[in-house]
Amino acid sequence: MSFDKNQTTGRPRLAALQQGAGALGLAVLSAGALAGNPGACAAIADNTERLACYDESVGRPHQEAPPPAAAVPLAREPSALSKRWELDAEDKRGTFLITPYKPTYILLGRWTNSANRMPTSPNPANALNEPVDVDPVEAKYQISFKTKLWEGLVGRHGDLWLGYTQQSNWQVYNKSFSSPFRETGYEPELMAVFRTNLDAGLGFKVKMLSVGLNHQSNGRGQPLSRSWNRIYAQAGFEYGDSFSLLFKPWYRIPEKSGADDNPHITDYMGNFELVAHYKFGKHSFTALGRSTFEFKRGLVQVDWSYPLYQKLRGYLQLTTGHGESLIDYNQHQNTLGIGVMLTDWM
Repeated sequence: MSFDKNQTTGRPRLAALQQGAGALGLAVLSAGALAGNPGACAAIADNTERLACYDESVGRPHQEAPPPAAAVPLAREPSALSKRWELDAEDKRGTFLITPYKPTYILLGRWTNSANRMPTSPNPANALNEPVDVDPVEAKYQISFKTKLWEGLVGRHGDLWLGYTQQSNWQVYNKSFSSPFRETGYEPELMAVFRTNLDAGLGFKVKMLSVGLNHQSNGRGQPLSRSWNRIYAQAGFEYGDSFSLLFKPWYRIPEKSGADDNPHITDYMGNFELVAHYKFGKHSFTALGRSTFEFKRGLVQVDWSYPLYQKLRGYLQLTTGHGESLIDYNQHQNTLGIGVMLTDWM
């Protein structure tokens, strides 16, 4: 018996075609079986395939599941200290821009219980021999600003700032004495400020550290000249965006005894300053304290500012102690002032 070679090789092909047709038929039958029978899809393990089966069983076009949404970055915690000192990258504004430093305000009326009519000093060359006409009610104002000189002192860390504060006591209501300026203090300083953002516990952060060189004087001749120079360090703490705390100890640069306008000034103006600032809604409260390390003398100042009109704020200031102004560094007094404020501590 002879076999046709083409016939022999064609049989496997025919078998394959028959198997494919059978599989297609089964698929059609399976699809038909699934139609209107969603329960048959429950046995499918894969989630995507099972969803496609359900869609097919009810005659709904299958749509692929959308990709998962990209994670939205969490908003950074607001920081009053960073906004004031441009600590975080988001708050950087470059160099040579004039920005607020300490509060800028004017007290339209400031009353004292102990007007300093005869300023004195342990240096005989800096003491008056006769009293001067001083009204216990006067005006007082302060302007304060800063500008960044250099951004990135060490690599990308640390900024160099130049600050200036001027405070004046004006006998504007003393008409019999030609309404003179009783005292004006000039206070330039150079500061290196570093962002830290360290956890201090209980929700507090050490947000910044700084070192600075400070000069303060009243620019007057003898016997009313007063001045001193300091080197200081400062740490800035904060709790959220509502509470800030600044701690600043200093070292007075010594002067020759005969040239010192105000010997022992640290016995009255203290060795450190502590400023606590709290925001409550649109109201701001500040407590400032200066003291010696022995807590013998110093000054306490309490401020309250509140909204008046747009950016203008009402301002109330209370002080008690020594050194409310430089000419009064060794004069103890209590004062009350009311006026308006343009910029606050934070």
